[in-house]
Amino acid sequence: MNIFDDEGIPLREAVLKEAQEERLKKRRVMLRVFSTDAGKEALNILLHDLNFFEWPKGPGDKILNEYAKFFIRERLGVGDTAKIAEAIIAEAETAALRKGE
Repeated sequence: MNIFDDEGIPLREAVLKEAQEERLKKRRVMLRVFSTDAGKEALNILLHDLNFFEWPKGPGDKILNEYAKFFIRERLGVGDTAKIAEAIIAEAETAALRKGE
């Protein structure tokens, strides 16, 4: 037996659709905030605080590190590891050019 919402959509589908819309709304907000210069600086601070750039030294650090990964994947929508690698290489090349290497 299916239970339907007000629009005639099966309730399970309606709940999943609502959850997806909420995730997308959060992602749009995060991207709007972190795409500014100040937002990029804040994101860098946040990722450092969450031990994203360091090897976790203990259980607390590992939990913070895992949340940083969740944040990048779910809140910012960056799950394509190839694109992450491309961004890292591009940044490394830019840094090398600035240093004259």
